Amino acid sequence: MGGRADHEVRAELSRVARVTDLMCTAHAGLRDRYSRLALLLDLSILLGSAWLLALAFIDPQINLSLTPFGFVPRVWSGLLACGIFALSVIQLRVDWKGLASAHSFSFSGYAAIKREASELLGSDGDLDEKACRALFARYRSAGSVSIPEREFLAQKKRHVIKIELSKHLDRNPGASILWAKIRIFFRDNSNRLEKKQ
Repeated sequence: MGGRADHEVRAELSRVARVTDLMCTAHAGLRDRYSRLALLLDLSILLGSAWLLALAFIDPQINLSLTPFGFVPRVWSGLLACGIFALSVIQLRVDWKGLASAHSFSFSGYAAIKREASELLGSDGDLDEKACRALFARYRSAGSVSIPEREFLAQKKRHVIKIELSKHLDRNPGASILWAKIRIFFRDNSNRLEKKQ
C-alpha cells in the first residue's frame, strides 16, 4: 500500500482501535454485572434451600427459632419453598450466567482485534494489506452478543470516564480514584448546577 491508500487504512485502523476499546469496556462491564447478578441469585437459592432443609430435619423447638416474624414453621417452610421456586424460575428465564459468558466471549474477541490493530498501527512503514483486510473482516463479525441500546450511552460514559481517570492517574499516581470521579462529576455538571440556581 502506498500514499493515500495507506493513510485511509491507518485512519480506519485508528477508528477500529477506538471502537474496539469502547466495546471492550462495555462488554467487560456487562460481563461483570451479569456475573454478580448470577452469583447473587445462585447464593439466594443455595442459602434458601439450606434453610428449608434445616427446617425439615431439625427439632420442632429449634424450628421455632429459625422461623422469623412469628410465622408458624410449616407456613414459613411453604413460603420459603415458594420463594426458592420463584427464584429458580427467574434463573431459568433471565439466564444471567449465559449473558455473562456471551459478553465475556465478545470481550475476548474485541480485545484481540484491538491488540492487533494497535500492533499494526505501531508498525513502521507500509501496512500489510492482507492483514488489515482480515482484521476488518473479523471486526465486522465480532461480538457474539450486542450491547443493548438502552445500555450503550451508560457504557460509553463509563469508558470515557475510565480514559480520563487513567490519564489523571498517569499524571498523579497517588490520587484518590473516588475524589477524581467526584471532581470530574462536578466539573462536567457545574454549568447545569449554576443555571438551576
